[in-house]
Amino acid sequence: MTFSFTARNLESYFESIEVLDEKTVVQRKRVLVKFSEFCKSKYDESSEQIIEELLKQKPSEMIINACGVLQIYINYLKKEGKVVATQKGYISHVRNYLHYRGVKITSEDMQQVNFPKEEKEEKYPLHKDEIKQILDNCKYNRKGLYLTLESSAMRIGETVQLRKKDFDLSAKRIMIHIPAKIAKFKKARTTFISKEAEPYVRKRLNEIDDNDLVFGTSELVHSCETNEIKYFSNLIDTIFPKLEKYSSGVRKITLHSFRAYAITKAVRTIGDSFAHVLAGQEGYLRMYKRYDKEDLLEDYLKLEPALFIMTDGLLEPKDKEIETLKNDITEIKVILDELIKRQGKQV
Repeated sequence: MTFSFTARNLESYFESIEVLDEKTVVQRKRVLVKFSEFCKSKYDESSEQIIEELLKQKPSEMIINACGVLQIYINYLKKEGKVVATQKGYISHVRNYLHYRGVKITSEDMQQVNFPKEEKEEKYPLHKDEIKQILDNCKYNRKGLYLTLESSAMRIGETVQLRKKDFDLSAKRIMIHIPAKIAKFKKARTTFISKEAEPYVRKRLNEIDDNDLVFGTSELVHSCETNEIKYFSNLIDTIFPKLEKYSSGVRKITLHSFRAYAITKAVRTIGDSFAHVLAGQEGYLRMYKRYDKEDLLEDYLKLEPALFIMTDGLLEPKDKEIETLKNDITEIKVILDELIKRQGKQV
């Protein structure tokens, strides 16, 4: 019996990356479709035909010509208005596929490829009163989502994948254990949500089973994340119609703004190390101060007053009975506000 090797083509490449997370697979497929469209418009050939032609050339000639194609593609992306970071992401995915096909472009080879000089605009800082306006103009379930993002420093892609079993209600604050498989850099971590977000989250947790999604509406992560981004973009355009966009066309207030807000408050209130631990930022992983759960919660409680949006700050009650009573009152108020809004809409 003769063993048959699988031919290396686009189909087999997609099969080889199935082990990656859904979002990465979707991105790579989208980029390669875009690259093929570029090849058709520029060379009147598909990307597969271009690659087959490159593979017929001598190694040195193949690399020079492949880099030439990448350079023209970068120019094409720039004319389309793609920012430098996006251009680099696209080229990285295309290089990965070319390498799979046998066109191995090294980092040294890439020195002959030029990207435009990156223009770094000053980032727009989200303000507390803006968050209030957002919360006043969204539905109950999204109030819980936005307060969770703002008080936990989580990414939207992580948040929509959380299940009830990832929430620990045994501590002074709801603790969230973000599993490694859904964390952006595959490194598990722990974060918390504020007392202000708690009533919304507790209500949802009481309605679902352990393995149910808390904020996600679908097991299709990329689709769920995209829907939340679209909804929020439309909401921002409605609330702040005069808010200018960055020169790239990106809105100045996005779902990521909640995370940036929490990180900024954490840095100012506690310090860099704690902020990076809470947010799970890869660039600082080796510099992290080692926190156990108790230390992390202790610092979070110091940070929490700076994260309150609808109140000016809640004092930590010394009496357990008073704390329970305040929690009940807050939850009742949230439910009453929602009922009043619904009744107003019906009238």
